[in-house]
Amino acid sequence: MTRTSFLSCASLLLVASYPAAAQTTTPPSASAAQPAPASSSPDNVSVEPRKGQSQQQQWSDRYECHGWAKTQSGYDPSRPGAAASPDATQKDAYYRALSACLDARGYTVKYAPAVPAAAAVGVAAAPAAYGAGLTPVAPELRYRPFTAHIDGGYTIAAGTTDQYLNDGPNVGLGFSWFPSAALPVGIRVDGSYSWFNARYALLNMNGNYTSGQDQIYGGDADLQLDLAHRSSRYKLYLFGGIGWYRERLELRQETLQLGSVCTPYFCAPAVFPVTTAYSRTTSPWERSWNAGLGWEIASGGGASFFIEARYLRIEPYSSNLQFVPIRLGVRF
Repeated sequence: MTRTSFLSCASLLLVASYPAAAQTTTPPSASAAQPAPASSSPDNVSVEPRKGQSQQQQWSDRYECHGWAKTQSGYDPSRPGAAASPDATQKDAYYRALSACLDARGYTVKYAPAVPAAAAVGVAAAPAAYGAGLTPVAPELRYRPFTAHIDGGYTIAAGTTDQYLNDGPNVGLGFSWFPSAALPVGIRVDGSYSWFNARYALLNMNGNYTSGQDQIYGGDADLQLDLAHRSSRYKLYLFGGIGWYRERLELRQETLQLGSVCTPYFCAPAVFPVTTAYSRTTSPWERSWNAGLGWEIASGGGASFFIEARYLRIEPYSSNLQFVPIRLGVRF
């Protein structure tokens, strides 16, 4: 092969290989150099109980907060295909609502908010303020095995008792025990103290007395049944049981007597009330029974308010002690 033929063949090879060389040495395009947009789905939520909640309580709180967050955001991560939804705003609102609800129930929640697509090109989005744009978490009635309560109100004398006693105030305290969150039945014990002014019929029945007061104190052991309710903020319940009470009756007979009021300079006639007869009797412990209806509403901080009305009858029936105590109280 002559020198001229060799050079011609080499030139042809270089020309043929130039497109391949150009393809391997071309720098990547601008679109290939840009990072992929961040996912609009937040990271996995980490929930840690701060108050030693049981596993059952954690699942119950997570389920209820999921329902509330779904209502607030319009997003349901459990719905098929929800993960592929392009609406990052709804997703982020859901997880912020879920975090706010769980935090109010005593949990530490960690999650990463979704990054908007516009912020993925090198500029980080500012984190949203905690709880921004969310409706405040409404107080809820939560399961607690033991609760205590204090109350007070007004007692209406019922039946024939109304002939002998005026209506009067009452105060009380007690506690409740619900063995299981799955059962709406619990046991409660209440103690109360009531006092009434005596009517004319009672004063004359025991003698010619002019004033008197009847004090009744004791307690009840009841079963309470929580009725089915749609809201977790309030509930209706029935209760009833037996109890034991004592009655202390004090009667006074007062008359006006003439006397004198004296000063360092003179004396003048005056009239004074004088107790001429006094009677005080205390009954033995008498058995009673009662039945009533109550309504309770959550007030936040683990406490709740309630109002109750019951029919109470103290035996023996000849004593005619029938009452309707109406009480307002706080349970904590």
